[in-house]
Amino acid sequence: MRSHLKSTPRQARGFTLVELLVVITIIGVLSTIAMVGTPRIIEKGRKVQALAQFRELAVGFAAYDGDSNNPLIPYEQRAAGQDTVYGDVGGEFSNGIVVAVLGGQAGNLAYHPLDYNVKDINPKEEVYMIFKVADKKKNGVTPDGVLNDPWGRQLMFAVNAFKSTNSNAVLVDKNTTNPGKNDSHLDTKDLAVYSDTEPRDQSFVVWSYGKDGKKGSEEGRSRKPPPYNGSDDVVSWK
Repeated sequence: MRSHLKSTPRQARGFTLVELLVVITIIGVLSTIAMVGTPRIIEKGRKVQALAQFRELAVGFAAYDGDSNNPLIPYEQRAAGQDTVYGDVGGEFSNGIVVAVLGGQAGNLAYHPLDYNVKDINPKEEVYMIFKVADKKKNGVTPDGVLNDPWGRQLMFAVNAFKSTNSNAVLVDKNTTNPGKNDSHLDTKDLAVYSDTEPRDQSFVVWSYGKDGKKGSEEGRSRKPPPYNGSDDVVSWK
């Protein structure tokens, strides 16, 4: 026997107020976690970029050292046997010299305050490295020929002169009277000296002070020199 009763469609059940509040709370918590974690991820990525720069520079310097009998410093510094620092704020030498030499650029460069000739350091104009063009002045070479770190500041280099071109010069382990002159210890003018690490006898080193642009960790800045551990700095020798 066929029933004449019609089935009544079941009404869709909506969210209750409690359920909506739970969903909103979960979304809020996830958003907070994302907001807190994202800056850390970004900073970690920048440190990875800086280390990648260091590795590429190490290859370029190795190629240059293998092809040249001279350190990558101007003639006056070689003649004096004086270690040279590039890229420090207010310093004598822009790191653009490193870019020009490893990139095989010849001639005097207008953006550097002192006259020097790249061909004196790289007479064959050999190309030892192809540099990345900076994106928004970060992590590459800017139009003025300067090599910036991932935070938008000049990378800092120190190059070991070892001994002067004077045949009578004597090479010592560490010159305490004139640091970095005719010695094997690399002098960075204390710019890369930390209480827990510093360069020794490397032919060159490169470093960055990281996001805050200050050497060492916050807790150690009242001391001299500050510690490297706990800082946002990135160095090539540790």
